[in-house]
Amino acid sequence: MVNRIGGLASGMDIDALVEKLMKAEKAPLNKLYQKKQTYEWQRDAYRDVNKQIKAFDDFLSKEMLLQKDLWKKTSSSSNDAISATSTTAKDGATLNISSVSQLATSTRRVGNIGTTLSSGEAITKSTKLEDLGITGDQSIEMKVLQKDGKFKDVKMSFKQTDTIDSVITNLNNGTGLSAFYDEKSGQISITTDVTGTGGKLNLTQGGTTQTFENVNIYVSDDSAGIFKKLGFGENTDLSHSGGATNPANAINSDGKNAILNVNGIEIERSSNTFDINGFTITLNDTYKGTKPISIAANTDTDHLFNQIKKFVETYNGLVESLNEKTKEKKYRDFAPLTDEQKKDMEKSEIEKWEEKSKSGILRSDMMIQSGLSSLRNVLYEKGGSSNKELSTLYEMGITTTKTYTDGGKLEIDEEKLRAAIAKDPEAVVKTFTNTVTTSNPGESGIVQKLRSSMNTFTTNIEKKAGKATMTEQNYSIGKSLLDVDNRIDTWKTKLENIEARYWKQFTAMEQAINKANSQSSMFSQGS
Repeated sequence: MVNRIGGLASGMDIDALVEKLMKAEKAPLNKLYQKKQTYEWQRDAYRDVNKQIKAFDDFLSKEMLLQKDLWKKTSSSSNDAISATSTTAKDGATLNISSVSQLATSTRRVGNIGTTLSSGEAITKSTKLEDLGITGDQSIEMKVLQKDGKFKDVKMSFKQTDTIDSVITNLNNGTGLSAFYDEKSGQISITTDVTGTGGKLNLTQGGTTQTFENVNIYVSDDSAGIFKKLGFGENTDLSHSGGATNPANAINSDGKNAILNVNGIEIERSSNTFDINGFTITLNDTYKGTKPISIAANTDTDHLFNQIKKFVETYNGLVESLNEKTKEKKYRDFAPLTDEQKKDMEKSEIEKWEEKSKSGILRSDMMIQSGLSSLRNVLYEKGGSSNKELSTLYEMGITTTKTYTDGGKLEIDEEKLRAAIAKDPEAVVKTFTNTVTTSNPGESGIVQKLRSSMNTFTTNIEKKAGKATMTEQNYSIGKSLLDVDNRIDTWKTKLENIEARYWKQFTAMEQAINKANSQSSMFSQGS
């Protein structure tokens, strides 16, 4: 540590002198700080490129990757008694439904709890189970048929202080049942969510397994007779004794299957909504008209056209943005500001300066230009269609513009694209979406090829600029930043030594002047 002596003897402002000398000495350090800032801006600019590529990849993944994203079907029905949507039905496929003689219905039971207790007090949804004669903690265990055709084990536990409303809430809580209580009539209705004549229930009783037909609910445990207390007597089947073909407490279905005639064949379905021949059919009402109801599937050509148009617009947005980055003007006279320079500037002045400092940070960048070139090459390749007349974007009217400054943007001959869609919509879709598998050999679709090319593009950028989760040792700009940091630390130590040397020299000068002044004063006194 150097003892610092100001300019008391010399009359000089030593602090100011050292500060000026050090300002010149700091020039190499400031250049390192500026270099570091440039690296950081460059890193962030590259990562922004990857964000844009990721946004385009997300669009492809969500809206262009699968056939269902592009190939929407419209279905028409000639009568409101039936609604239809196309799932896998081919373009032009039809069904003729000559009659719907019966709709599928649910199984329903109604219990009559009454409107007053024996005490004369009104029964409401807040009436407690203990008021109905149910004491202690009780439970009900059931097997309830679900829409997937399987029986679900349902267990509901109650306290004697629970209310009728809590029983209704439990019955409605994911059991496959819908319960409703009407205070005015004193009735409770329980309806199965499933429709149809019921399912097969396998029960093991006394070591023997039996199969029971047409069952929707099996009450395996209601020892407290909760259902009976709620008005479901033996006539409701919720507490009957069973018989030769039914287990005790099984609720025989009184639901019905839908019955309809399709293309001359009478069929039954347990639900009013079902799939048949690539259509999802929903029966809204019975039908006994003189003409069959016609169901037809057609490609939604507008949707396909609009999705392809959206693809072109989104791709062009990416191309335009990346081209702007490689063509952005570089202002070489606007180096990054040092902290000392920023102290003398307004915030708005700093922002304007840094805007020009950052400009052109990726100008003529070969990696971006190469990545864009790879994407353009993919667009000229064959897609996944087996129709040789519609296996490329060019053949369906999508080409790059003739304007060189557009940098490879696409344009659409809308008339040609619509004609291609009308001629063979499946070929157009597969050109974009085809997935190559063992059972489906051939060319991958344009979308998959683009995503593969973008993955390489992104990976190359990450090797240079990394990503938020990477440490600086794992990418090239990060390594350069670490190197600059080490050089900055070295220069800081060097400058500390230089500053100490200056102070040592000025301190020695002050001491010498002070000594000379003392001797001069001594001689003056002696004379």
